[in-house]
Amino acid sequence: MSNLLEILEHHGIKGKIVSTTEGPLLNIIEFLPDFGTRIKTIKSLTEDIRRELCVKSLKIEQPEFSNKISFQIAKDTFDIIDFSENIKSKEFEKAKEDYTLPILIGADIYGIPLFQDLSKMPHLLVAGTTGSGKSVGLNTFILSLIASKTPNEVKFVLIDPKKVEFSVYNNQKYQYCPVITETNEAVSILSHLAEIMDERYELFNKHQVKNINYYNQISPQKLPYIICVIDEFADLMAFEKSIDENVIRLAQKSRAAGIHLILATQRPSADVITGLLKANCPARISYKVASALYSRIILNENGGEDLIGRGDSYFLRADGKIIRVHGAYIDDSGIKSMLEPYRCTIKHKITIADKKDSVSETTKEKPSALLRFAKFWLKLSRKDRDLIIRAIKYIFTFIVNYIKDNKKLKRTKK
Repeated sequence: MSNLLEILEHHGIKGKIVSTTEGPLLNIIEFLPDFGTRIKTIKSLTEDIRRELCVKSLKIEQPEFSNKISFQIAKDTFDIIDFSENIKSKEFEKAKEDYTLPILIGADIYGIPLFQDLSKMPHLLVAGTTGSGKSVGLNTFILSLIASKTPNEVKFVLIDPKKVEFSVYNNQKYQYCPVITETNEAVSILSHLAEIMDERYELFNKHQVKNINYYNQISPQKLPYIICVIDEFADLMAFEKSIDENVIRLAQKSRAAGIHLILATQRPSADVITGLLKANCPARISYKVASALYSRIILNENGGEDLIGRGDSYFLRADGKIIRVHGAYIDDSGIKSMLEPYRCTIKHKITIADKKDSVSETTKEKPSALLRFAKFWLKLSRKDRDLIIRAIKYIFTFIVNYIKDNKKLKRTKK
């Protein structure tokens, strides 16, 4: 503590330390600077202060509605945030009463559990490198819904291109269908979810209600919420572009129908996390990412590249506020013990024939090159057409003259 004061005074920043708090991953020191000290001046010295303190990670922030500065210093040894303890907490009991679809995001820097309502998000984008805690985070999101809802209230569609992350969830009552591992199956199930969405909207229109909440209040046959979790979304898009179209359509329209998406990727590049997808997924979580560019894409600002790892993350709420969160941990044996009471045999909701039809529909033949050129030509203005015609004439004349000159040279050599 005194060491930090000495370093700050050495850089010309005076003030006093108000409090120190130990969190699961961080030591938080609150510093009250003297009147007239600029926050930008302190933040610009972050790397120098980190080096002089000899710590792995340092984050300088200003808490909301406070005149203090928070120094968040990484601890040498991290405390594990146990998932089973968090779902037994009073915060979880309150979340079950207040939220429609409560999910455990993790614990804040002070170790207090943080729950959010997935139905209000209404979708969630997750990014993080290997070893950042992304896969464990996805498990805690799924299990917190299982802990708060019955199999009749919520169903899961899990898409796992790696074939190992979600295999433990197979054959249990919460599954809408078996875990999807093949690309063509992913295309078909997403198309199937879009059909369910349209059918639900027709049902809502018939009963003159706006969304699934109102429908379930008046109907004896309750509709379950459907949560679609896609791991390695970027890998799926690389093999099948139509997946992006189906995901965008669901992200735009499926909220009122009770269908929600959780999309995870190791590579949050601009061609994967497009502007349209970001507009429909305002809530996002960034675990440690590979670069500042990836952090700006997922969070709209730098910082994700400087996280510690092991579940350390930034949660961008739907209202635009960013909170630092430490993800909860649960091991494979804990997952299996939670799922054991719900084991049963789950069949595919769509047949092989339906899959072939849906894949063939999404992979229709593109129009011929001539037809595409005709459409392109008609969209051009007259000025652009004239410019293209003149360019073609010039190129054609140049080629003809070049051929003639070559022939003359050959004749003179003979």
